[in-house]
Amino acid sequence: MERRIAVIARYHYQHGYFVEVSHEDSVIANRDYWLCRKNSPRKLYMFSSPYQNDQEEEHLILNRLSESIQKFENPSPSVKYA
Repeated sequence: MERRIAVIARYHYQHGYFVEVSHEDSVIANRDYWLCRKNSPRKLYMFSSPYQNDQEEEHLILNRLSESIQKFENPSPSVKYA
């Protein structure tokens, strides 16, 4: 069975970081948020959430961004990468 996952948005941040927002074509309407860094093959899973509006989405990302950057730069064995 093939999954259809599409990147539907990218939020750019400083120092080459950006958050990629993906959505799987399924009955679950959640979006997945992944922290990425330019020229890095790694993607760090941040969280999943249903979409409400652009302002709320940006708020959710900013609330988790500092902690996610710390995990990206100092990974532990429990960190999920794609």
